[in-house]
Amino acid sequence: MVHLSLAIAPHVKETVYVMSNPSLTSTSEVVKNASRLVALTSRISPSFPLSRLCIKVAATWEGLQACRQLTSQGIQTLATTVFTMEQAILAGECGCMYISPFVHELKAVFDENYDDGGANLALCLEAQQYYEHYSYSTRVKAAALLSVAEAKGLAGVAAITIPPDLLRTLASTEVLGQDIDELSLFAQSKRSKGNEPVRRTYMNDETSWREAFSKAYGGKGSRLTGEASPLLTNTIKAIDAFKEYQIKGEQLMLEKEKR
Repeated sequence: MVHLSLAIAPHVKETVYVMSNPSLTSTSEVVKNASRLVALTSRISPSFPLSRLCIKVAATWEGLQACRQLTSQGIQTLATTVFTMEQAILAGECGCMYISPFVHELKAVFDENYDDGGANLALCLEAQQYYEHYSYSTRVKAAALLSVAEAKGLAGVAAITIPPDLLRTLASTEVLGQDIDELSLFAQSKRSKGNEPVRRTYMNDETSWREAFSKAYGGKGSRLTGEASPLLTNTIKAIDAFKEYQIKGEQLMLEKEKR
């Protein structure tokens, strides 16, 4: 994956992301793997500035605690598979550079016939407002969008991951300032004074975090990330999807080296 990311690097201006091995589940394993990825990057491309490198880590309790340790070592992280404010708050406390809230379940991204109940754009707004209000440096990088309307709704978020097909559609779509003003949740929030977000802390309280996380959005958060509960199915699927694409990416680079 490091080779693949370095191959992409000349074509992007800023941060390059490398996914830590999603098969690893303990904090120590994630820290060791992420450190290895950073070392490999320097070995393969000594001139590549590590200030452009960011390690993606699944936003489980163990993964976010790994981000905490990596941040203390000067390694930048992005918390991915974020579906709840509990994950977002802990990611901010652990010093993640970015979080990636998933607007849709990954299954909805890959299966057009699957209905996940609709886009969760509000999480992106809530997380960004929380970070800004309490002066966290963590930024929101929305992911798993499906439509132009959702992209317009997120106008004002710090960053967005946009799939190629949607990016092409956006490039050919006329977007008026009035559209953005009317559809953007961020523009709407500036026109209405909301309540001050309640500050919460979980960094040193695993029990409270797991309890709050398992109850978030009627238990949907734990289902989506696979955190402990009888409702495992959906976050495990999200992480499993990353595992699958990690293997595919590695195979792609191995085939390239054989040519």
